[in-house]
Amino acid sequence: MSGPRLTDIELTVLRRAANGETYAVIAGALGYQEKSVSKMALRLARKLGANNITHAVHLAHLAGLLRRERHGDHAGFAAHRYRDEEPCDDCWAGERAYRAERRQRRRQEATDGPQGVQEAANGARGIRGAARAADGRTGPQGEAAA
Repeated sequence: MSGPRLTDIELTVLRRAANGETYAVIAGALGYQEKSVSKMALRLARKLGANNITHAVHLAHLAGLLRRERHGDHAGFAAHRYRDEEPCDDCWAGERAYRAERRQRRRQEATDGPQGVQEAANGARGIRGAARAADGRTGPQGEAAA
């Protein structure tokens, strides 16, 4: 959007309004009076050319000012990095949990060996033995008969 830029606090009010919070809830969370938040909302709506805060949320979404953000997991962390932003605390926590899980999975695979390799080897022996048995070419120990 090439119009007037919104301040950080105006963007915060806009995002919280987009999430359905009332002016009273926004004011309490930000440490402002409800009337101050109401005035900020009116000011940001005018900057966006909107009639009210609901219209402002819609226009901001269309302009790309509001985007659906994912937080608290690896995807949220990666999205922050993609946008050249410092990841939020929730995303850092999610990334740490993701990395810990990956490390544990790699350790488990290292001690157990790759899953499926042993099963495939056992299955292959069973198949060869079964083919020999079907042909009547196996001895008592499973060796090929002479």
